Amino acid sequence: MIGEAGYEQSQDCKVTVKLKKRGKLKIVLNSKMEKMFGDQIIQKAQEELAHLGVKHADVTIDDFSSLDFVIQARIRTAVRRARSSEEDV
Repeated sequence: MIGEAGYEQSQDCKVTVKLKKRGKLKIVLNSKMEKMFGDQIIQKAQEELAHLGVKHADVTIDDFSSLDFVIQARIRTAVRRARSSEEDV
C-alpha cells in the first residue's frame, strides 16, 4: 500500500504515499523552499489528496523547487500506484 512517484532532481519532487485503513492524514514536507512556500505546498497536497478521496495516509514530499502542477501530478501517480499495489495483495 505504498506508492512513489517523481525524481530527486531540480524542478521536480519525489512523493511517497503510504495508504492506511484509519488514522490521520499526515504530510511531511522536505524542501529548501519550505519557509517561503511550505504552507502553499501543503495546501495543494491536501487539496489533491481530498480530490482523490484519500483520508488516511502518510505522505512525504521531497521537493526540489517544483511547481504546483508537478506536485499534484506526482501525488496523483503515487496514490494510483499505492492503490494498485493494494489490489495486488
